[in-house]
Amino acid sequence: MVLPLLRSMSAARATATSSTSSFRSRSIVSSFSTLTSKLHGTGMTTTATPSTNTNQTGHMNSSRMMHSSSFSNAGRSSEFMQSSSTHYQHYRLRLYVLDNRRRHFSTPPPVPTPTPPTPPPSLTDEMAVGIQDATQMYVKFGVGKRRLEELAKEAGEGEGTLVARWQRMMETFLTTQLHVLAGLGYAPNEQGLALYNTHLSQLLAKSDPSTQEKLRESGRDTWREVLCTAFAMDIEEVKANELSIVEARNVMHKVSQRMQEPDILEYVAQRCASTTTAGSSTTPEEMAFKHSVVQDVLVNKVYLGPTSPGSSTTLVSECGFGEGERGYVLLQCAMAEHQADPLCAQYIGAAMMRLLQSAGMDMQSMSANSSS
Repeated sequence: MVLPLLRSMSAARATATSSTSSFRSRSIVSSFSTLTSKLHGTGMTTTATPSTNTNQTGHMNSSRMMHSSSFSNAGRSSEFMQSSSTHYQHYRLRLYVLDNRRRHFSTPPPVPTPTPPTPPPSLTDEMAVGIQDATQMYVKFGVGKRRLEELAKEAGEGEGTLVARWQRMMETFLTTQLHVLAGLGYAPNEQGLALYNTHLSQLLAKSDPSTQEKLRESGRDTWREVLCTAFAMDIEEVKANELSIVEARNVMHKVSQRMQEPDILEYVAQRCASTTTAGSSTTPEEMAFKHSVVQDVLVNKVYLGPTSPGSSTTLVSECGFGEGERGYVLLQCAMAEHQADPLCAQYIGAAMMRLLQSAGMDMQSMSANSSS
């Protein structure tokens, strides 16, 4: 009884296994058939080796389709892995950026302290020429030119505004020059400008004649551009009134003599006495007022005033430059070419010292304040 029962159980198990294998085979064949129809539907064909055995041909085709399906699935799997890797990298990068943002918002890094600029120890020929060329460029094409052109529109308002317009012109020119000098490390103030002038004088003292002439012409052309733009002057008229070095020295000698005449010195002292406070140092407001008094006297008394009581001749006309504001500007343009001449500088320097002393301005304290 046991043996037949075991045999029947083995037979049943074999039948079940055969049924399962048959079911799996039918499923595989059905899947291959579906895949084959899809491939044929998309225009893809399979080529089999000619054979008389139909089962062998079907088996080969099935094998090829299995390999094709495997490669396709492998490609899809590779694309999926690459896509997943890319998304993961983007996710990590996003976390890194957010983490840095939180870190920056919570604890910002310390701001480095900027190093203050330092001026050069001296000037070279190339540096000096470059500074003058850059200054002239801003005067011709920059903001400085527009400010000077605004001043030129006020040229016909009378000689009473000449001093105020001259001061505004000088402010524009000096601001432009300081802007250029700041790029080389000079302080953008009076001390920086004084240091640059010292370096320029030292360079001129040791330069060859050709370099000195080049720098002189560059400075002259820049100053002419400033004056002609601010006072609507024709450059050809300026060139027609040029002076030789001998003529320039004679003019400066006359100017220095006029500046030191007793009536001029007394007039300056009287106007400045009202602002002087006894027993106390001069305040910046008082210093500015005295400077304006000195400049007003220079323009309206020395250059444009009568050379003697009861005379209608002015110093400007006596030197051959005509009358009024136009003559004054022409004289300044002519003297710009010789402003570096040692004798001219000596004449005007000595006379200016006397004029400032009459105004009650202590030159030693001014020098100390400028160097501090």
